[in-house]
Amino acid sequence: MMIAKTKLLAWLVVILLATNVSTILSFAYHRYDELKQEPKEEMTQMPGEQRTRFFKEQLGLTVDQVDPFREANQNFNQQARKITRNLELLRASLVEEMIRENSNQIHLEELSEQIGEQHTQLKTVTYTFYLSLKKLCNDEQKKQLAHVFKSLVSADQNIQLPRGRRGRHKWE
Repeated sequence: MMIAKTKLLAWLVVILLATNVSTILSFAYHRYDELKQEPKEEMTQMPGEQRTRFFKEQLGLTVDQVDPFREANQNFNQQARKITRNLELLRASLVEEMIRENSNQIHLEELSEQIGEQHTQLKTVTYTFYLSLKKLCNDEQKKQLAHVFKSLVSADQNIQLPRGRRGRHKWE
């Protein structure tokens, strides 16, 4: 009886050790992958230029409005891209935890809360971007800007923003 308990405990230790090692390796791999895929400066400018051109056409931006818009847009792109990448990593971690043999519900709850916090940050960055654009616009442009943003969040999305190579951050 004592030998059976010892064997059982030994197997449990081996299983726990294997689980811990695989978790650590998974974390290290995802962290390495994240660092490897940090966007380069050249890559971040293409979507911004497309969006600048889109808004210039849609709103009829003047020459004086384009540079401040471009600056606000670049700031938005950098912040949104970082948050979106964090969301991707958190979602992947959530799925990895969910599919484990013995999922840790406390860890799942923590990941869910982190996803919610990142989503809130994305919304904050989005409305800050909108408000900065709104300050640049005259009354007629403000109406068109409101129309564009309403269309972006509507179910039918009758306006599609130009997307860059990644095109991942959404205006949700």
